[in-house]
Amino acid sequence: MRTAGLVNPVAWALAAADDGLVDDGQGQPGGFCVVANIAEETAWGEGGLELRRGASHFAAGARVWVLPPQWGDGGEQLIVAGHHRGTRGRRGLARMVISRRHLVSFRVQGIYSPAVMRALARPLTELGWDCPPRLWNSREEAEQTAASWRDRPVTARADDGPRYLTTRVTDPPPMELTHQGQTYYLAHFNAKRAIYSLQAPPPEPPATG
Repeated sequence: MRTAGLVNPVAWALAAADDGLVDDGQGQPGGFCVVANIAEETAWGEGGLELRRGASHFAAGARVWVLPPQWGDGGEQLIVAGHHRGTRGRRGLARMVISRRHLVSFRVQGIYSPAVMRALARPLTELGWDCPPRLWNSREEAEQTAASWRDRPVTARADDGPRYLTTRVTDPPPMELTHQGQTYYLAHFNAKRAIYSLQAPPPEPPATG
């Protein structure tokens, strides 16, 4: 499998649409997938201080089908399939890459629609790959990951320890984090991520007066 293009997955998007009709149907699902909604407000810019309604390609509250992480970034950037903003479903399902921080209400649903399955499983030709993306191996895997993304939505990093640390934490993040017996202290936090350090924050000066 070719791996070109994974160095900066934010730089590309998968925008090919599936023209099949979406029918939620009855009967046995063809598989299971994590589903989420686009956040009502999403943070952009330096420090995440610029707020927008919805995301660039999806309206606020839109439902999207979420594939498992495809590269080693811990799931910060995810491939999703949903109805593109402004189309009202007239153009089928578009497949895009989106930041996980722009998604909320992670849960698992069965895939009953052939159009949804085609949109998710189609080869990644937009990346120059001739292979399909990785799908969820089981309902259990999807449910465990969805629960982790719900309960620990913030990506935490530390690069000054004996080992590079990347994990997920609660929102707001804890002031201290223990990893492999090492204690890290919260140094910086914004809408995008939490940064930890081995250096404890300086003590607050005693109150005067």
